[in-house]
Amino acid sequence: MNIDYFQEALDCLMYFGTKLSQEQKLLIENSLITLQTENRFAGIYFWGRINGIEKDYYIAFGYLSDCLKDRKYFYSTDGYQWYMLPFVQNAKIFQATILCRDPFNGDPSLIKCVKLDPSFECDANQVISATLPEEIKLKEEERLAAIVFIITEECAICPRGALYKLTDGRVVQNHMFRGLNELQCEDLSYYQHFRLPRNYLKENLSKRSDYNYPIDFLDSIENLVPKGYSFSINVQRNERIVVIKSSLWLGMTFFHKINSRKHGFLYIGDGKKNYDLLFMI
Repeated sequence: MNIDYFQEALDCLMYFGTKLSQEQKLLIENSLITLQTENRFAGIYFWGRINGIEKDYYIAFGYLSDCLKDRKYFYSTDGYQWYMLPFVQNAKIFQATILCRDPFNGDPSLIKCVKLDPSFECDANQVISATLPEEIKLKEEERLAAIVFIITEECAICPRGALYKLTDGRVVQNHMFRGLNELQCEDLSYYQHFRLPRNYLKENLSKRSDYNYPIDFLDSIENLVPKGYSFSINVQRNERIVVIKSSLWLGMTFFHKINSRKHGFLYIGDGKKNYDLLFMI
């Protein structure tokens, strides 16, 4: 959620189980403003908190010019001192992160051994070769970076029109965005993934009769598998707030004030995916 309306955003989510103490709110807000100034970020956001046994991890990210490509993620265990998360590219780190079911401890230097699944190479329904399960050492700091990336890719969302693609390819906040209305806010097709698109542009544009190239380049969340069950939507018409919760990553909550440009997402959880969703449908 945008630090510009940090307190107001937390108040909107307070009724849906998202709670931070007043001291934590003030500490995080002031420290992130300082972090933005030191790094000269065009915008900075509080991503959320991943709960640990000894300490919790507070996560934030900022960007310089492109709010999708230029993101830099930071973590803190006290809400005051922020450290940059490493950029993970090793596919085995992501595999180990998904397989590791142990809770986070709160020590970034902690190392755990994770055994990967064996791999098989098949041809014409016959196994040609197989590799034994590989055991790798997974540092908690790398695991934290990987799980933040995975959660953001799968369930971080924004309203349609909140982001704008310039002619030079940069993606920026759309200052002309005035929010979704009462009818649009209940339609999942008006919400998009807050990440670089995975689908081809023609595929995204073809799904809308009222397409607009600068804002419809992002992937819509309505077709995320399992379709119709990945997100639950709750509209509070008295307070003019729509809240969307992820069913895959319990703890990820999105809010949007109707007819307002204010929106954001926040994750507070243990960093574990809900693999039982298909059995709960």
